[in-house]
Amino acid sequence: MNDLLEKQLKDLNKEQLEAVKYQGSPLFVVAGAGTGKTKTLTMRIAYLVKELGVNPNNILGVTFTNKAAGEIRQRVNNIIYPFQMGSWLQTFHAFGLRILRNHAVDLKLGYNNDFNVIDEVESKALVKEVMDELKIDKEDIKLGEAKDFISSYKMELVDFYYDDSFYQIYKLYHEKLIKNQLMDFDDLIKYVYLLFKNNKEVLNIYQKQFHHILIDEFQDTDIIQYKIIKLLNNPHTFVVGDPDQSIYEFRGARYENNEAFLKDFKAQTIILNQNYRSTNNILKTANTLIKHNKNRTTEKDLKSDLGLGDPVSIATLDTDFEEVDYVAFEINKLLRKGLDYENIAVLYRNNVLSRNFEHKFMQYEIPYIIYGGISFYQRKEVKDILAYLKLVMDKDNNFFFKRIVNTPKRSLGDVTIKKLEEFSEEKNISMFEAIDKVNLPTRALNNLKDFKIIIETIETKIKDLDNIKEVVDLIYNESKYEQVLELETEEVRENRLDNINELKTVFSLSNNKLGTNYEKIKETLDELALFTDREVSYQNKNSVILSTVHQVKGLEFDAVFIVGLEDGIFPNRRASFDETKIDEERRLFYVAITRAKRYLYITNTERRRLYGRFEFARPSEFLNEIRRVEPKKSTPISKPIKNNEKFILSDIVIHSEFGRGIIVEIKGEILTIAFNMPHGIKKILATHPSIKKEDENEKV
Repeated sequence: MNDLLEKQLKDLNKEQLEAVKYQGSPLFVVAGAGTGKTKTLTMRIAYLVKELGVNPNNILGVTFTNKAAGEIRQRVNNIIYPFQMGSWLQTFHAFGLRILRNHAVDLKLGYNNDFNVIDEVESKALVKEVMDELKIDKEDIKLGEAKDFISSYKMELVDFYYDDSFYQIYKLYHEKLIKNQLMDFDDLIKYVYLLFKNNKEVLNIYQKQFHHILIDEFQDTDIIQYKIIKLLNNPHTFVVGDPDQSIYEFRGARYENNEAFLKDFKAQTIILNQNYRSTNNILKTANTLIKHNKNRTTEKDLKSDLGLGDPVSIATLDTDFEEVDYVAFEINKLLRKGLDYENIAVLYRNNVLSRNFEHKFMQYEIPYIIYGGISFYQRKEVKDILAYLKLVMDKDNNFFFKRIVNTPKRSLGDVTIKKLEEFSEEKNISMFEAIDKVNLPTRALNNLKDFKIIIETIETKIKDLDNIKEVVDLIYNESKYEQVLELETEEVRENRLDNINELKTVFSLSNNKLGTNYEKIKETLDELALFTDREVSYQNKNSVILSTVHQVKGLEFDAVFIVGLEDGIFPNRRASFDETKIDEERRLFYVAITRAKRYLYITNTERRRLYGRFEFARPSEFLNEIRRVEPKKSTPISKPIKNNEKFILSDIVIHSEFGRGIIVEIKGEILTIAFNMPHGIKKILATHPSIKKEDENEKV
């Protein structure tokens, strides 16, 4: 046995080792939060290759993010060296793209194998174009509604439409995709399913190709992904996941797949209960909560060797303003215990709850970042450069033509573009080809011909590039893209230019690929097309994380604050009276709890200002459920006592943490207090229980 493999196998606990060495019928490894899921999956693949002699190219491994796929690949390769993991370790969408690159023509829908993939933003732009053509009033059907219907209808989440307009939008959108040789993310999954279902010959190729199939984050699979797994019907299917962390129903994830797999595949289960992340007080809270879900696929009870740890703090505050002050106060206490800002997260059910924290954290000079901002590949300047490149690679693509034909501005109005498009449709040629044949006013026609020359020049020069990264400068210079940036403020211009330059880093990696410059670029564009909204960029420069719970699944923090535990917020009001949705909300809260390693704080308020008005708030039902944990003596689960003292300027006060100070300013209910060094000036709510006037007996 490989020395490194043997050493790492010894580091596994009993259940992990049993899963890694398992042989027999399909297996469901139920991996609770923080139980070493990735480690188990990695060791399973390494064991198959090094110990059982399975060819890496006969192993299919699928997960949901490029980051996870890359991490697993790197870990496996380190163990099985000099072997390397085969190219079938990838995301579901990358798997679909690879299959369709070889078999799109076999769908017999009009696709060739050289189609382009569009992302969510580009997909919405195409839906908007369709709705404009159909003259659908945006007040009758919102763009988001139309896009959601298309995705749901395509992925079999709905099988009806209550308004014929929805189907008309879907039908024209579908036709435009095929006409322009485009596929959206849903197509990469749906078409593989249809291909396997309707073409037994193709299905047989891949049934023979894959001797072992491993699926990560199985609880996140949707209907179509599960149907693909069933069609492959592999006797060595090994899935890893946690049904208690199934929180993406709005993306199509289907909780029922967990139970279906056990039944359809007659699968065995191994449960990983040993948690390596959190203290036991945190885990007891999570365990107690999730047991209230009535239809759990499997029972588990997380435990760790990290001791009891600090009690979970549950605080009820009067208002959302006091909630923020409480969180800020506790953050300062954590800093004095040695934590850094970047190890602290404030989590909420809805984005709307972030506003108060953003505002107050700026006042308190607490650095923060909103986690899950715009992805690098969704930024306008990046998409523009890539659109130029995609048009160069496929000049018949009207979709990308329309995006950049007037970027930068070339005095080409909507009327001109519309006439060109109508002419191209009438002659059944691309808009690019139509430039040489259409009859338009001289100025507009000359501008179009200038654009055509730019694209052809870039195409000609690409083949002579010594380094693929030079393609970014080539497009930037030939297109005169600097004219776009000149319209921005200096700060925005510099940021956009930085992003364009960062794109060079992406393409510099293309030099390691095989083939011509065009083939290298095409392969890189395929890779970039697969980045989804799950690929969140995470570069924290020592700031508190503010985030929805959905965004941080998979992350962990030393300290976690879960705020807004009120009826209608968490659980969300849309879950009312629907037990299935309440169960998912409870799983979401479970995910939030299990992000915490050492300290966990949970808050709710009696009154909250939402949408411009104060409303009385009922505590979340989840609070009662977690309070059934046997409290330790020190567990602060009661409501903090409100401070009713009246303060005036120059009052001497005593703070429970900062000591003695003097009030130097009063604005409304906010006191500005000068404390002795190293604490200095602090802003504190007058009603906060941490401060009181100095008693005569306390003076020295």
